[in-house]
Amino acid sequence: MIRIGNIVEISLSNQRKAYAQHIIRDRMGPIIKVFKHIGIEKPDLDLIVNSGELFPPVITGLFAAVRTGLWTIIGSRRVENLQYPGFVSTLYNQKTGEATIWYYWDGEKSIRLGPILPDEYKTKEYLMVWSPYDVMHRIETGEYPFPYKDLILYNRFTPRNFKS
Repeated sequence: MIRIGNIVEISLSNQRKAYAQHIIRDRMGPIIKVFKHIGIEKPDLDLIVNSGELFPPVITGLFAAVRTGLWTIIGSRRVENLQYPGFVSTLYNQKTGEATIWYYWDGEKSIRLGPILPDEYKTKEYLMVWSPYDVMHRIETGEYPFPYKDLILYNRFTPRNFKS
């Protein structure tokens, strides 16, 4: 059974390993924190936990990743001084890529922010459930799934079927 505080090992390319911790059981799904430490040898858990966050916490299919053996529980550490990370979302025009109304999810309610995402929210993650494979891809490449990062930073994205 997966519990708050469990640390999982995530296999990457070239025999490297990344690590994440289950920090919140949320109605949207399990929230994990991915640590900066990436290496070939499995280090002490304290080294992992003290390495800092690679990116802000995300919601992912943690239970499925562990159940299928994609990720492996390697230990547990207490989650301390945790504040809900908060997430942003928007309605957007599929044809133009323009964001229309932004919202902030504080863990209990959705708060309307307006047509432009305020700067103080631009470091938040987009409200979505990440596939464990997308989490792994982001750890390796730093890439954010299309089109959410562009929406957050520029209030718009270029639709893939865009024709000028």
